[in-house]
Formats: sequence, structure tokens, C-alpha cells
Amino acid sequence: MAQRPSSFAKPFIPDVTRLFEFRNGTMSPAFASNGSVDSRTLSYENSDLNDITRRQMMEDINAYRYDLDFCRTQLNAPELLTPQESRTLQIRVLDCSHNIRHCQHRIELIDAQARNVAARNAAQSAALSYRPSLQQHRASTGTPVSMGGAKRQRIAKIADSDDEAADSVSTSIMGLEGSGTSSIQRLGFWKCRLCTSQKFLDAGANRVPSMPCKWPLKDVSKMLNHFLDMHIEHSPHERCEELGDALAHNRGPFEYWLTRTRAQELDDTSVIDEFINTLQSGALPEVLRGLNRAASAFPNSVSGTKR
Repeated sequence: MAQRPSSFAKPFIPDVTRLFEFRNGTMSPAFASNGSVDSRTLSYENSDLNDITRRQMMEDINAYRYDLDFCRTQLNAPELLTPQESRTLQIRVLDCSHNIRHCQHRIELIDAQARNVAARNAAQSAALSYRPSLQQHRASTGTPVSMGGAKRQRIAKIADSDDEAADSVSTSIMGLEGSGTSSIQRLGFWKCRLCTSQKFLDAGANRVPSMPCKWPLKDVSKMLNHFLDMHIEHSPHERCEELGDALAHNRGPFEYWLTRTRAQELDDTSVIDEFINTLQSGALPEVLRGLNRAASAFPNSVSGTKR
């Protein structure tokens, strides 16, 4: 039988104590001399599973790295190895590398979860600390805090309302090209097309409004005042048509304005369609003249001043 070639290289003797690395350099007092767990030294002070898992992953990484160093040291002396032993050590090197990468990934996940938990706890603490301060502010300003989910009764407004911050049934905003707002709600959406017309742009410094409307019209009262009290460079027929298109696109807010803001009792809501059709035909319904200041003076009005 063939003998291995002799070598004066000192053989690598594994130091198994490096597989148990502790802060004091020796085996943990939780282990007895034979390696078993000493039940008298067990402690439950640290019961965080993430901390325990992270520490164990670090210990596994140290053990795999030592195993990796051992395999590489053996491979550096190929004259002492058979081909089968060399292949086994090479496979072991790959296996240790994979295990080290797996442990590092687990540690990254544990750290990410810990950061997420900390951020969530901080947000909850901020919310809890904000609520008492809000209640204290309400108490200092004399604003009653709602009890038992009861809401105070609101009084319907009778006068024209241009305050967009008032309460509304729904504040959803629809685009000009999309489907109109047919649900009963206070606010709507309409971009004035007269503000971008060439007739308005050529009107000069005396035009009303003086500049194109930057924001879309949302309140029906603003729509009425905008087209019936302004845009005198356009004919009354054109102004009524534009107002009719705006109210047709915002039928729900128009009904809300009639029934709630102006407190009109409508037995048949089809009258709303009649108002819109009349406006789109270029005329102003007589009923609107008694419900809106600008409509009462239309068409001879410029910001409330007759011409």
C-alpha cells in the first residue's frame, strides 16, 4: 500500500475552545466542566428572543469562520491530502461560506425588525402624548370635549356661504373632464373656461375678475357669483351657458345649495334639471333671482354695482 510522502510541516491541531467565545475568554459559568448546562446559573433577565437569536447567530458565525480557517489551512498543504480529502475540504469551505452568509442575513432581518418596532412604539407614544395635550387645550379654551361619541347639532346656514372650510357631507373633488358630482354634497369642482377665453384676455385692465381664476370653483355660491356678477366682457347668454354647464357637472352640490343652504323644500327634484336646462339655453331662471344677490341684479351688475 502506497504511503503518504513525509513532510516536516507541523500538523494543524484544532483549538476547540475557540468554538465557545465568551467575554472573559473562558467557558460560560452556565456550563459545567463536562459541557452540560448548570441549572443553578440560569438567568431569565434577558428574555428578548431577538437578542438571544442575534447572539447565537454571532456565535455561529465565529464557529463557521474558525471551521473555514481550518479547512483552508489543510488545503494549503496539498501534499498531505488525498484527492478525496481535498474535495471534501473544498465542499466544506463552500458550506461554511453559505452558513456565514445565512447567519448574516438573519442578523440583518432581526435588526430591521427591531428598528420597525422602535419606530412604531415611538409613533404610538407621540399619539398618546398628543391626546392629553389636546384635551388640556380644549379645557383651557373652553371648547367642550365630546363625550360618548355624541356630536353637537349644527345649524343650517341661510346666507350665501363662501367658506370652503365649512363642514360638508362629502368633500370629494371631481375633475372637469370626469363624471360630474351627482351625490348630495356641498362642494364640487369647476374650472372656469371664460377665464381662459381670448375675449377675457383681450378685455384689458378693466376686466372683472382682473386676473384668471387660479383655483377651481367648488362652492355653488361662488359659481353663481362668478358668472352672474363677473365676466362682463362676455354676453349674458354666454355667461348663463357656462354657469349651466358648471351646475350640470355639479348637480349634487347644486341640490345641496338649494335644499340646505337656501332651505328650499323641493317636492320634485326634477326642477333642478329645469334650472340647469334653462341656464344652458342662455337664460336665467326667475326663481334664482330671489335666492342669490348676483342673480337678482343680473345682467346689469359688476361686483354689485349696476351699469
